[in-house]
Amino acid sequence: MLTRQAMGWNRRKRDNLHQVLAHRYVKITERAKLEAASLSKIKKEHNLDQDTIQQWVCDVRQWAVTERVYTPGCTEELRADIENITVTLLRKKKDLYRLHDSNQARQRKKKKMTELKKKLREKVLQYNTVVEGDPIDEELACSLTEGYILPWERHKDGNTFRLKRSIFDQVMLLKRLEEEQSILVKEMSQHIKYLLKQVQEVESLRGQTLERIKTSSFSDLTEDATHGLNSVLSRRGHSLRSQHQQAVKAYSSIATMECDFLSIQEDIEEWDDNGFTSPESEEDT
Repeated sequence: MLTRQAMGWNRRKRDNLHQVLAHRYVKITERAKLEAASLSKIKKEHNLDQDTIQQWVCDVRQWAVTERVYTPGCTEELRADIENITVTLLRKKKDLYRLHDSNQARQRKKKKMTELKKKLREKVLQYNTVVEGDPIDEELACSLTEGYILPWERHKDGNTFRLKRSIFDQVMLLKRLEEEQSILVKEMSQHIKYLLKQVQEVESLRGQTLERIKTSSFSDLTEDATHGLNSVLSRRGHSLRSQHQQAVKAYSSIATMECDFLSIQEDIEEWDDNGFTSPESEEDT
């Protein structure tokens, strides 16, 4: 029973692969456009050019690889903890409804966020106790008020390290989406090539079988078995051509998007150049 279920699952996965890849690509492309627009909005709001963005990305990378050793309970450690918790909360808040459709999943995330906010409040109170002057506004910091800047984040140029980290996260997200797009394009191209290869192999075997039937050279098979093999190969070829046409149709429908679809288009043209007959035309003969 389990074997049958596994075989059925594999068959459905094979038959629906073109739909899954096409849907995934469309979803990733739409997400990439939204995130690119978000980055452009941030750049416009803060009047940032591309050179500044690149410099900030390098700054954050350098900050990430720099080893820090803090004395337990010191001001620097408290600042680092407050920054990390704040950034984590902001990310979770942003992704709460975008990544989690289930209300139960959102409740778990909200519970985790509540625990982090409690921890943040404890760190803020501890910091205000240790540091003299220029304390953190507890309510603004713990409620994640937009635009609130921690005392040590204020710089002469008006930009904060939190903003740099936000830009860095956005740039890295766009790069990951672009990488996933290229991977999906490669997978779609490989899918087309695989189906073409399968069709060619089946056509070759069927040609050999038809030649045996014409010459009455059945080798180790009986005449009935040879005719049966020809029938099986014919159905298999019909199924593969149908799968290939569906894949070509699915991938062609998204080829108008802003992406390098040259490899897929070449595979589609190769299908036409090879002169494979369509299932409909084969049935008519």
